[in-house]
Parts: sequence; structure tokens; C-alpha cells
Amino acid sequence: MNIVYGVSGEGLGHVFEAIEIITLLRADGHTVKVLTFGDRALRCLAAYRPTPIEGVHLCVDANGLSLWKTLLRNYPCFPFFLKNGRRLMKELADFRPDVFLTAYEPFTTLASHRLGKPLISMDNQNELRFLSRPRGASMFAFYLVRLTNRIVTYGAAAYIVKSFHRRSVTAGHMHVVAPIIQSEIRTLQPTTGSHVLVYLTKPNPDLIGVLRTMTEQTFIVYCHNRVGEDQNLIFRAQGPSYLRDLASCKAIIGTTGFSLIADAIYLKKPYYGVPLKKQFEQTNNAYFLTKSGLGEASETVTREQLERFFSRLGDYRDRLAKYNLDPAEQEETLRSLLAEIERRTPEDTKRARLWQPEFR
Repeated sequence: MNIVYGVSGEGLGHVFEAIEIITLLRADGHTVKVLTFGDRALRCLAAYRPTPIEGVHLCVDANGLSLWKTLLRNYPCFPFFLKNGRRLMKELADFRPDVFLTAYEPFTTLASHRLGKPLISMDNQNELRFLSRPRGASMFAFYLVRLTNRIVTYGAAAYIVKSFHRRSVTAGHMHVVAPIIQSEIRTLQPTTGSHVLVYLTKPNPDLIGVLRTMTEQTFIVYCHNRVGEDQNLIFRAQGPSYLRDLASCKAIIGTTGFSLIADAIYLKKPYYGVPLKKQFEQTNNAYFLTKSGLGEASETVTREQLERFFSRLGDYRDRLAKYNLDPAEQEETLRSLLAEIERRTPEDTKRARLWQPEFR
């Protein structure tokens, strides 16, 4: 099959997953055309010769996610697609796609409908449609993200929803699966060292200040490729050392992105989450950590909170040991859906597109 795969370039979770999925699809004999945006995503996926597009980048300031700054930052998307939309659609049509796969990338969703081809949505964001607003969460942020999810993945023939929660399928086109884990993570042999891994997608000077006071702990910090040492803090740039530090850490402190939490669960590492403010997906992942007992979370971290977290590492490890995460679920579900689409006749495909029930 010819598969168009649209990958969100905001953050690297979708990008690292895409490397696993593309490798799988190619090994199964499929031809994959990749669309993505952002310098880091294009660089990581360069081996697959992706087609560059524009996409949405989130802007965060000291108060959390800034809607207005995000809108201003992403204004260039509109002139880009006005100028290049026809060229991109011709490029996709010439590829003769059989199916589109979107990892939270909206142009792929639009193109699949324009070309009349089935779409598979594969992300964790659509899980938010299941949820009630947690106590204390911003009502505006909650309903904004639910609306965004519906727009970005509208009308998919199937939804593969990655989730830490084990739920039964709620509709024929809904498939709730455990998250995929990168091959390089699966091959690690985890140990319990003396350091704590700190991974921040955005600078957090308040947190760094708290960590600096905890001189009895050693923190290895990955944040915007800063390098150097500051008392008990060791700053490192992304590179080969990251996997080594991840495998041997005794715990993780980090922003609550879905992928790193999945890696932590797979490697049985207790996690203290520091969610980005006003970003509901991060708030939801932080809520899962505390509710499941696999870690703790707070938007504003204090020394006392971290000391309590470190005193309970044994309890978190006991719960992690009982948590089953099967990284093959997502791969097997995708293979099954592609096989089903490949068996469809043109009339079957037409009927499937006419019946697109929305789940709540």
C-alpha cells in the first residue's frame, strides 16, 4: 500500500514514534510518504526524505501556554498553504495513496478527505474526548483542546488512541491501546543509580532553583541543550548520554509529555511530573501519575514535595512492577486496520466514509 504519514513536529514524541512506525510499515512492504514540520522533526526524519510543510507550534511563557502568542507565532501557516496547497495536493495525488495516517497533523486530515481516501488517526490526544474535566483544571483549556482534537482528526475511518488507562473499545472505529516504545528504549537494561534524570521541554528556573538546594541529590538535567555543571546539577545536551542516564537513573523529574511518561513506566522509573501550565494534555498526564500511584506531580514544585517523593520511591517501584504495558499493541492494531482497508472494495470504502460516528 502507498501510505501518506503526517507527523506533528511540535515536540519529538510523535517524531520518535514515527521512526518506529515507518520502519514497521516498510518492513511489511508498504511505501511511506512523510509530511512534517519544524527543524528538529525534519532533521530527525531526514532519512525518510519528508516533505516539509507548516504546522502549529505552541508558545509557553512564565504563565504557561499562551493562546495569543501561539496564534501570532503560527500566522505564517495561512500564507504557506495558500501559496503551496495546490502543489502539495498534486504531489500527494501523484503518489497515488491508498490510505492516510495522521499523528496529530491537520493538513494530512484535510488532504485525505480532499482525495477521498481513508484516514487513520493515531495519537494520545483523542483520549481527552473520554474524560470529564478534572477538578481544578481550566474549563476554557479543557474545551479548547477537545475542540482542537475534533478538528485535527475529523472524520477518521479509525482512531488508534494511545492511553495509560485500560478501557474497552467504545465504538467500532475506536481502538484504545498501550503506547508504542522505541526500539532503543526496549533494548535498555534498567538499573537504579544514584542520580535523578531531569527532562524539561521548556526552561523552568524556579524548579532549577529548588533542585540546587537539594545538595544531597545529583540531578542530570536535559533542557534546551544547555551544557555545564552547577553544584549538584549536571546539564547535558541531547545525545548518546541520554539513554545511558535514563536507564541508570533512580527517578525522573520532567514535564508531563506522554512519551517520556510511557518510557518511564516501561523502564519502571518513578516520575515526578511538572506539567506546563494551561496545557490540558500535560495536566491530564500529571493527574494520571498521581491517581495511579506511579509518581507525583505539581505545577509549582517545592523542596518539601520532592523530599516526600524521594522518600516514597520504593512504593512507586512496587506499583510500577505490577503495571503491564505491552508496546506491541499499537503496532498490531495498525497492521490489522491496514489489512482491513486493503481488503475493502471501492464501494466498501465509500460506505465507510458516509458513516463516520463521533465518539464522546
